[in-house]
Amino acid sequence: MTDYAALNPFTATSVGENDLWNAAAFRDVPNINSTPFAALETAVDQVRKRGRSQVRFVRGAGGSGKSHLFSRLHRSCAEGVFYAYAPNPPLQPEALEPFILSRFVSSLRHPARSADGKDAPYSQLRLLAYALLKPVVEQEMSLSGLHEAWADISLESQKELIHQAVQILEAEHPMVPRSVLRCLLNVLREDKQHLAAQWLSGAAYLTENELKFLGVSDPLARAEVGRVIQLFGKLAAQAGAPAVLVLDQLDLISTQPQFDEMQRLLFALIDQSENWVVLIGLVAERFAMWDAALSQALRGRIGSPDANAPLGFRLPVIDMLPIANDQKKLLLTCRLETPDLVALRKKDGTNSAIHPLLEEDITRLTSGGAIFPRHLLAAAAELYDMRAAGKAPAPAAKASVPAPASAAVPPPLKPQPPSIPPPSMPVTAAAKPAAPPPAALTKMPLAEKIDSLLQTAVDGARADSAVPSAIDLGERVRDVIELMVAPPVTTIEGDIRKTYENFDGGDRWFEWGGGKVRIVTSDSMRGSFIAVLERLKEACGDTLLLRHAVAPVSGQLTLELLNDFKAKNIFHHVPASETAFLSALGRILASQREGSYDQLATEPPATKENVLAALRNHPLLRGLRLWEMIQRIHAPKQVKPAANAVAAAVPPASVLSSIARPAGAVVAPPLPAAPASTSVTPAVKFPAAPSLPPKAKVPQPPPAVVSKPNLPPQPPVAKPPPGVQRPPMAKLPPPSQENAA
Repeated sequence: MTDYAALNPFTATSVGENDLWNAAAFRDVPNINSTPFAALETAVDQVRKRGRSQVRFVRGAGGSGKSHLFSRLHRSCAEGVFYAYAPNPPLQPEALEPFILSRFVSSLRHPARSADGKDAPYSQLRLLAYALLKPVVEQEMSLSGLHEAWADISLESQKELIHQAVQILEAEHPMVPRSVLRCLLNVLREDKQHLAAQWLSGAAYLTENELKFLGVSDPLARAEVGRVIQLFGKLAAQAGAPAVLVLDQLDLISTQPQFDEMQRLLFALIDQSENWVVLIGLVAERFAMWDAALSQALRGRIGSPDANAPLGFRLPVIDMLPIANDQKKLLLTCRLETPDLVALRKKDGTNSAIHPLLEEDITRLTSGGAIFPRHLLAAAAELYDMRAAGKAPAPAAKASVPAPASAAVPPPLKPQPPSIPPPSMPVTAAAKPAAPPPAALTKMPLAEKIDSLLQTAVDGARADSAVPSAIDLGERVRDVIELMVAPPVTTIEGDIRKTYENFDGGDRWFEWGGGKVRIVTSDSMRGSFIAVLERLKEACGDTLLLRHAVAPVSGQLTLELLNDFKAKNIFHHVPASETAFLSALGRILASQREGSYDQLATEPPATKENVLAALRNHPLLRGLRLWEMIQRIHAPKQVKPAANAVAAAVPPASVLSSIARPAGAVVAPPLPAAPASTSVTPAVKFPAAPSLPPKAKVPQPPPAVVSKPNLPPQPPVAKPPPGVQRPPMAKLPPPSQENAA
C-alpha cells in the first residue's frame, strides 16, 4: 500500500498562489459555494456592462474556501477579464500603491485563458497590448488571429504600428507620460517584452543601457504609480474586459493609517478610473475592523443604504458557507478521482472507485453537520493515511471531522468499529510496553509537513519570473525578524522616505533585547541609489543594506559611497536562492495567519505556536545568510580598548579605587564575556566572599592568557595577610584632565 500512501489526494487543504495559475492542479466542485460564486460573477457582469468599478468583501473563516473561490473565478471568467492576484500587502501605507502595481503587472504576465479553458499562447499583458494595437490594424481580426499575424510582420512594420498606437493613446490619455504608453506597447516586441514588463511594474534596478534600449530616460517615478494603476483600468475598458483585482490575506491590515491608504486607493479606482472589480478576502474578525474603520464617503460609494448599518450604509459582503453532507461526498469523490490514483487502481485491478478508503469511511466523513471544506479534507487525509498503512481508524474522535467554531454543528459522530480486524497489529508480550495507538503512528511529524510546504512554496517562488520589489524584500525581512526574535520587537520607520520622495524600498529600525538594527532595502540605480547612500553616511555599524542580485552596482561615485558604507556597516546582495526562500516564507506565514494549517493531521498538532516553532527551527532559515548578518549587527559590539585606555577599563590599586569603593564594600569584578584584552594589575587581589566557610575550597577559573600592555612599572605594594584591612596609602591630589580615569 506504499504506492497509495504517496498519492494521498487530501493533503492539499488550501489553494496556493501556484495552484491559482496552474490549471492542471486545480480540482473543483462547482456545487460547493455556488451562491457566493454567483455573486462574484454578477459583480463582474455589472462592471462589464456599465464600466463602473465595484468592490466586494468576501468574508469567511479560515478553511471556508475564499482562495479556492478566487481561483474558480479566474478559470471561469479569465477569457473575458484581466485578472490580478495581490495577497499579503505590505504594512507601510505609502508602499501599497507600488505593491499593487507590481503584483498587477506580475499577474498579467501569466498566460491568458482561451474560450476552451486552456492557456493561450500569449500573456494577459500581451493580450492587453494587442487590444490597444487593434485600432491601427487595417483589417478586422480577432486577438488570437492578430497574435498569429504579428509573428509574420517584419520588425520595421512592428515599429511603425507601435508608433501609431502610441500616438492614438496619447491623444486619448494626454495626462499619461509617453514612456508609460511606449513600454506598454513594447511588450509586443520579443526583444523588449521582458524589460518593458519590468519597467511597468515599477522596477528601479534597470541599468542605463536597458532604459536606453526601451527608449525611456528613467525608471517609473514614484509619483506616477497611482496614475498607471488607474490607466490600466481605462485601457482594460477599451479592450472590453473588466480588470479584476483580488486583495487576499489582509490579516495584518489593522491600523488607521493602513485603512486610510486602502480607502485612498479605492477612491481612485472608483472616481478617477473605471472598469475595476476589487475583491477583498477577509476573515470575520478582520472584517469587523474594516467595517468600523471605513469612512461614510467610501461606504456611500460602494455600499447600500441601511439605517441599521454603521454610518447609514451596509458594505457589500459575500459570505462563505459551510458544506452539507451531499457536498461533502462530492468533494471526497472529486479528490479520489485524481488521474494518478485512477491509474494505480487500474494497474492493481481494483474495482473500488474509493480505494484505499472503505464505504464506512465515506459514511463516517459525510455524516454530521455542516462544516468547512478544509476541515473535511484534513479528516479525510488522516483516514486515508491509516487505510494506506493497513491500519483501522482509532476508536477516538481524532479521525472524526472537526467542526468550525463559527458553524453550529451537532456533536461529532461516534466512530464505528472496523469491519475487519487490522492485520498489521501484532500481539505484544506482557513485559513489553504497550504500542502507541494506530492514529499516532500515522500522523506526519509537523516538522516534516512544514518542510514539505516550504519546499513547495520555494519551488513556486523560483518558477515566478517576476522579481520581488525592494518593498517586498523589506516585508520579508520583517517576517524573519518577527519569527526568529522573542517578543517584544519594536519597529520604527526610518527617515529616508521623509527626505527622499522617490525612495523605492524600505527603511526600518528593529529593536529587541537591548539592541537594534536598521534594515534598508533598495534596488534603485544611478542617481537614486546615490541619494540613498548619501542618506546613510552617518550609519555607524548598525545598518544592513539589502539589494536584489538582479540590481547591479556601477559608477565610480556609487562604488565610492558604497565602499564608505561597507567600511562601518554591512551590504548584502541577496541571491536568487535567498529571494525564493524569503518569498516562500512570506506565503507560509500568511497562510498560517489565515488558519490554513489548523486542521493538519500532524504530531504535534499544527497550532500557531507549533507551526512557528517548526519554521523557526528549519535548517534553511537557521542557516540563512541574511539572518546571520542581522544577528551580527544586533549583537553587542566588542570594543577592544587601546593600550593607554586600560587604566580606564580596570581601576588601578590606588587611593582612587578606595574612594570609589569605600572600606567594607569591596566586590569582585565580573568576569569579561570575551577573552580579556585588558590587563589586570597583579597587585590588586580581592578577598574571598565572606559567605563561604573558612575551609571551603573555592574552584578557581582556569588561568587566562592575558596580554599585558606596555605600561610603566608600578611600585611594589606589600600584600596584607588575609582578613586584615589594607593600611591607608599616601593621599594623592584629585584627578586632573591628564590622569583622570
